[in-house]
Amino acid sequence: MTTPLNDAAPADVTDSAEATPTRGGRPAVRLDSDIDAIAMPLSTKRTAGKRVRSSQKRGDDVRERVLQAALECFGAFGFEGTSTRAVAERAGITHTLVLYHFGSKEDLWIATMDNALKAYQASVSENLEDQTGRSAAEVLKRFIEQFVRLSARYPQIHRIMTMEGNQDTPRLQWVIDNYLRGHFSLVRDLIKRAQAEGSVRECDAARLYYYIIGGGGTLFTLSTEYRELTGRNVFSEAEIFRNIAFLYETVFI
Repeated sequence: MTTPLNDAAPADVTDSAEATPTRGGRPAVRLDSDIDAIAMPLSTKRTAGKRVRSSQKRGDDVRERVLQAALECFGAFGFEGTSTRAVAERAGITHTLVLYHFGSKEDLWIATMDNALKAYQASVSENLEDQTGRSAAEVLKRFIEQFVRLSARYPQIHRIMTMEGNQDTPRLQWVIDNYLRGHFSLVRDLIKRAQAEGSVRECDAARLYYYIIGGGGTLFTLSTEYRELTGRNVFSEAEIFRNIAFLYETVFI
C-alpha cells in the first residue's frame, strides 16, 4: 500500500536532449533541466526548495491529523461504525484529502493501526529483545509496566483489538501476521522463563499472557464505567500505579 506524502503533485522532470540551432547554423545540445538549474537565480532556488519542504510538512501534518482522528473514530465506533467522512470531519479537513492520502476506509484502518502499533512496538521492543544480564522476572515486570502505561496513553488500541478480536476479518489477520504473532511468542516464552526461575506462578503461559493483556488494558477501555462505579479516574498516575502493582501481586510469587 502506497500513499502520497504531501498534497503537491510531483513536478515533471525533462532530461532529454533538444537540438537548438545557433546563429552559425550549428546545432547546440540543450538540456532543459540543466539550463533551468543554471539560469535560475539562487534566491529563486531557495524559495522553490522552501515551497517543497513547506508542502511536504503540510502533507505530513495532514496525514498525522487524519491518523489521530481515525484512531479515535475506530476506537469509539469500530470499523463498521466509522466512515471516512466522519474521520475527515473530526480531523478538520476535506473528505477528498482523506481519500487522497489513504484511498479507502480499509487502507485507512491499516495505516492507523500500523502507525499506532509501530509506536507501541518501538516502546517495548528494546526491553523484550535484549534480555542479557537480567532475570526473566525483571524483564516481565518492565513489560507489564510499559504495557499498562501505553494502554493508558492509547486506550483506543485495546478497544479496537477487542472489537476485531472476535471477528475473522482480513484486518485482524493483518495485525496478527505483522504484529501480534511475534509479540505473543516473545512474551509467552518470557513467562515460561520466569516460571522456570520460580518467580511466576505455575499456569498455562498463553493464558497468563492474556490475563496480563486484559488486566493491563481493560480498565482503560471501560474508563467511563470504572469511574461511575468506583469514583476513580483510571488515567490518574495513582490508578496507573495501582494497576501495575496489582498485576505484580497476582502474576509474581
